Amino acid sequence: MQIVQILIGAALLGFGRKGLGLFLGALGLMLGVVLVTMYVHPASSGLLVAAMVLGGGVGLVVGLFVQKVAVGLAGILGGGYAGYAFALSMGWIHGQFPWIAVAVGALLGLILAVIILKWALIILSSVAGSYLLVDAFGLTSSTATAVFVVLAIAGIVFQASSDKPKRTAQ
Repeated sequence: MQIVQILIGAALLGFGRKGLGLFLGALGLMLGVVLVTMYVHPASSGLLVAAMVLGGGVGLVVGLFVQKVAVGLAGILGGGYAGYAFALSMGWIHGQFPWIAVAVGALLGLILAVIILKWALIILSSVAGSYLLVDAFGLTSSTATAVFVVLAIAGIVFQASSDKPKRTAQ
């Protein structure tokens, strides 16, 4: 189990932002193990593996199929409403619906939602991966805090810099 925790922690720390599916799959896997060990005493290794597969599979499916739709819809609706509220506050509504303000707001909301999601995934996956690694190695509290902070910062920096285009020599 410790090896699995280390592998998941390292994957989240380095590549968690690459997809919500990986992040939710890893969290679902760990949640499955936690629930089984909490409610079944003693838990057989077969039951632990089944909980890992089931929890990871559910997290992966939810991450892959729901994420893009939910984020896009939230951005469009929130941005569209903000555009409507802006048009209303500016006095642009005189018996007609302000389609242009709503459309511009919806587009900006969609773009903002995608940008915020990227950073949320980077930060949350780095923190979760750091926690899993620190917990797997069973460090003392003072050492664990320092290692946790260093790993989380390293994960955030690594993931944030991994999508920058590489310069080519000319």
